[in-house]
Amino acid sequence: LIFAVIPFTLVVIMPTNKLLLDPTRDRASAETRALLKKWGRLHAVRSLLSFLASSIFLIALLRP
Repeated sequence: LIFAVIPFTLVVIMPTNKLLLDPTRDRASAETRALLKKWGRLHAVRSLLSFLASSIFLIALLRP
């Protein structure tokens, strides 16, 4: 499950990152604000995947 984070980041989050990091982008535009909100949701999914993977690992580690 933790390995799902890497392709998710590369395929889903990176295009949004590239748009946000474009030096010609108007930082105050509504489009930029929408991209930041989208990035926040995508990052939450990535964080949840990492949390779930870590939880599963911890549970497996603590099982007798």
